[in-house]
Amino acid sequence: MSRSLWVLFTGYVYLFIWLLIFTRSYKNTYTKNKISLLMSSLFGLPASYSYSIFATILYCLLPTLGTFIVAAVSGINIPSIFAWGSQVIPITLLSISAAMSLVAVFVIFINKLFPFIDIPGEMARIKWIEGIMQTPARISWLLPLLSASFEEIFFRGALLTGLLKAGMSTPLAIALVTLAFILNQVLLADTWPQRLVLGYSSFAISLVGSIAFLACGSIIPSILMHASFAGFYTSGSEKSQYSQDAHRLFD
Repeated sequence: MSRSLWVLFTGYVYLFIWLLIFTRSYKNTYTKNKISLLMSSLFGLPASYSYSIFATILYCLLPTLGTFIVAAVSGINIPSIFAWGSQVIPITLLSISAAMSLVAVFVIFINKLFPFIDIPGEMARIKWIEGIMQTPARISWLLPLLSASFEEIFFRGALLTGLLKAGMSTPLAIALVTLAFILNQVLLADTWPQRLVLGYSSFAISLVGSIAFLACGSIIPSILMHASFAGFYTSGSEKSQYSQDAHRLFD
């Protein structure tokens, strides 16, 4: 097996292990309740959102471990991906604008094609977004930003860099990392509208983020772009309404 295929195999296998561990923590009601009670007793957190705090911590730890594993296999230097230069700020602004524009056009198209789909409502019913909406406003903005940041470090920082260093062509490396990122998102969704929106959004984030990363040699623009995107998905003036709707559907 060539080095690039070995890096790819390591990244994909770890991704599915990551998703298996994470989904097991909330798909079993008994396990989820035990975790909630444990977090409440250890840290004094309200049971209503103690699991959401745990899930965010777990979701950040899993890609962090994966980053070190992929880095060890590919031989990349993790600190080097956080380089700072004069291009970081303008590329960050361009990345945010590009990703938001691509997804905005897509959402408008989907609204016209499927007017019966309540896209904001569907997004609010995604398990991890629903959980974030249950947390107090003072921390709800932070949780998606953290998750998005650690995703970027794994996908664009470690996996993409590792594949390129191992000799894979740039277009193929971007395509395979993008596919992995799309799978990471759609496998956590429950309905086809959720998978459709998350799948395309993931495609846009990965494509723009990969180009930004390669353009300036730093993961910072990609992290900031993705974090702003995640914050947009989990906030807004209608947050409470969608959260209440989600509770009525799942209670």
